[in-house]
Amino acid sequence: MSTGPSSDVLVGGSTPLETPTEASIPEPAKPVKKKKTYTALTMPSREQINAQDVMDNCIVKTTIAAVMGGALGVAFGVFSASIDNAGGGLDMSVPTDTQKSTRVVMKEMLVNMGQKSMSYAKGFALFGALYSFNECVIEKHRAKHDRYNAAYAGCATGGMLAYAGGPKAMCMGCATFGAFSAAIEYFMDT
Repeated sequence: MSTGPSSDVLVGGSTPLETPTEASIPEPAKPVKKKKTYTALTMPSREQINAQDVMDNCIVKTTIAAVMGGALGVAFGVFSASIDNAGGGLDMSVPTDTQKSTRVVMKEMLVNMGQKSMSYAKGFALFGALYSFNECVIEKHRAKHDRYNAAYAGCATGGMLAYAGGPKAMCMGCATFGAFSAAIEYFMDT
């Protein structure tokens, strides 16, 4: 039962022989612009300014870095000593006595942990303090806060730490610590 020519009409109003015209193609919706919103700036309070001034002090930054470096050194020392005490390392020697009591073994482990922790803590605290102080002084001298400060501070710290090895070791320390600091700063910024 055909009703006539209207049975060949497709969706959209075109027949199979017709091609759609530009007038029949709907226009895409125009994007709606969002209204920009701004927040009012507030002046920092006197307490905030004082706290910022304290944190910008090189001695405070150095002290914080030394304490945090020491804590990290203790953690590394405990971890390192626990691996050493587990046995099976390259420096493992054959025990001469057949059996040690648990108390003696625990005492040796704790002494080893204490020695390693103090050694690592001193090294990390020294490195943290030197690097932080050098970076702060360089930043204040240059009056800029950019990635070059880290490279210069790394170079100065590497040279200071390698002082006992002579000029050649100081140059190598400067180059390696400076390059490492610059690389870390580059990857932290990206």
